Amino acid sequence: MDVSPSLSFLGAFRSLSKRYRREGVPDAATRLDAVVERASNEDAGDPSAALVRFGGLVLTFLERGQWNAAVDVGTIVVDARRALLGPTDPLTMIAIHNLVSAYCGQGRWTEAIDLGRQVTEARRRVLGEDHPQTMASMSNLATAYRKQGHWRQAEALELRLLEIKTRRLGEDHQSTLTSMGNLATTYSHMGRYDEAERLEKRVIERSARVLGDHHGSTLTWKSNLATTYREQGRLEEAEKLESEVMDIRIENLGIQHPLTLTSMANLASMYRDLGRLDDAEHLETQVVETSKVELGDKHPQTLMSMINLASTYRCQDRLEEAARLGVQAVAAMKSLLGDQNPLTLTAMADLALTYQNQGRTDAAEVLTAQVLRLMQKNLGSLHPHTLTTMANLGGIYQSQGRWDEAEKLAEQTVRGREKVLGETHPDTQASVEDLVRVCRVLAADRATAMRVRNAHH
Repeated sequence: MDVSPSLSFLGAFRSLSKRYRREGVPDAATRLDAVVERASNEDAGDPSAALVRFGGLVLTFLERGQWNAAVDVGTIVVDARRALLGPTDPLTMIAIHNLVSAYCGQGRWTEAIDLGRQVTEARRRVLGEDHPQTMASMSNLATAYRKQGHWRQAEALELRLLEIKTRRLGEDHQSTLTSMGNLATTYSHMGRYDEAERLEKRVIERSARVLGDHHGSTLTWKSNLATTYREQGRLEEAEKLESEVMDIRIENLGIQHPLTLTSMANLASMYRDLGRLDDAEHLETQVVETSKVELGDKHPQTLMSMINLASTYRCQDRLEEAARLGVQAVAAMKSLLGDQNPLTLTAMADLALTYQNQGRTDAAEVLTAQVLRLMQKNLGSLHPHTLTTMANLGGIYQSQGRWDEAEKLAEQTVRGREKVLGETHPDTQASVEDLVRVCRVLAADRATAMRVRNAHH
């Protein structure tokens, strides 16, 4: 049949479907074909109605965590909507908003921020700040800011959202709970773990009451709380909670879903911290292989899973494998996210530890000092991850016999950790032991020097 010129985007969708079949993504191709078929038959003279169908397909792909398909289809929908209705039409903005969600899923946070700002500003102007669609865009933009390490911007947006939603929708509304949970996640990223924990517990309690214990949102907040516990050094509680979440997600979503993979990766890190290295390796290998297939080689989540596996290899003394995997992941992250992104910095710090274990002390020192400078600039000098990197650099100085410099760093680390994590946190206690050790060595050195001096007089 002839397709009217106004439905010319159907050709783009047909080409996309063929490409999916070639690339071995039959599920996305089948879904796309079905919608193309219905649009051709039922919406022949009505491009707007056809685009509503394809917009629905984007949402389906987003729900299923099929980010690449969501971006591919979403981009065509956005272009067609712009051509048909103009850039500020509410329907165009819905399409752009969904594309921002898809970019976030793909880990393309810079593009998500650029596009997210545009749609947020347009909706504020056209619909007002209190409109649900404007708030949805603000929420998306806050997520992109958080992932890119722009935590202050994320916090400001989320606080604003929480205020509007609490006023308009009430404290127990699902949308309000989402904003509260997002704010808690931002606090966790900022190293403000106690505030994060307080909010997360409140959200879980309400979410379980309103939505149910096994609801996807409730599980997300539980997983986030488990991560906060891990950062607080409460490993048994973290492991127990994340185990529960992972089992339910495997059952509800399947092992391929990005959220299931997140739970598996989190749990594996907890196993590593607990010294259960074989369990960690088993899970992480699975996560790396599945992430490559489902999300692609260059997705931030895939690259982080490689870094995690490299950490486990290091703990198992498989240093060659750890270094090889670490170098590969760091290079990819730098080109994808830049070297200022918190994930890249974590990956670089991890690689430096592997160098140190390999006895490549100079390479470890150069990389750790570079990461410390970037973390102080981007995360702040009192961020827990900055303090960990400072402790690592102190350890390198000790191995080089540079005890005076090591003492300075050890004192700074103890002070910082006591202030930020509290005196009972395992990291704080490790720092105190470290400082005591350095002071003993220095005291012994001074005593020896004194004896030598006295012997010469």
